[in-house]
Amino acid sequence: ASKLDLIILMDGSGSLGSRGWKNSKKLVTNLVSNLQGGDDHVKVALQLFSGPTTWDDYEKCTGVKGAAVPDMEKDCHISWVKHLSNDTMGVAKLVGDLQWPEATTLTSVALAEAEAELMYGREDAASIVVVITDGKPMSKSRTTEAVNALKAKARVIWVPVGPGAPVEFVEELASLPKEENIIQIDDFEKLSWSYFTNKIIAQSCPELVSNMFDEALH
Repeated sequence: ASKLDLIILMDGSGSLGSRGWKNSKKLVTNLVSNLQGGDDHVKVALQLFSGPTTWDDYEKCTGVKGAAVPDMEKDCHISWVKHLSNDTMGVAKLVGDLQWPEATTLTSVALAEAEAELMYGREDAASIVVVITDGKPMSKSRTTEAVNALKAKARVIWVPVGPGAPVEFVEELASLPKEENIIQIDDFEKLSWSYFTNKIIAQSCPELVSNMFDEALH
């Protein structure tokens, strides 16, 4: 069986609107509940990210010299719903109760936090980070730096969602071949479609998909 450490970064910024937020939760619930958790299979981590609401907090969150150390959750609106866990159903159940942070989009720090989470991953597992985002990051240069550092350790799959998603910027960031690392969902209503859940799973874990079919056939 193939081992996969999957880290999902879920955007909770205000630009989603309440419908986008509701449907994002559906997408993540469907995605996680379809993964087969276990020490020999999938471990999943879920991070909910938005961003700071004041300039002071932005300086704290981005580590500007002389700024105080931030409280990630209070100042930066970035929190781990669950660190890497093989209880995929348990993680899926947590999504429904998540509160919408409804703030800005500090993608760079979300990515850096994901890189830190990989330290708890398994040596013999594939590492994939799925970034579900609808909004332009607060800092393009910091986001580019953070994703390049992350790509040295994991494959990054981008899921730009909604009509205002920063698709062109995501195309600059994504690894090649782009069609395997970008899954665009242009309408919030489509987030609950199983087609997209299956597409993300198929791109993340082709081996897992073939295992599922093998097990179903035999």
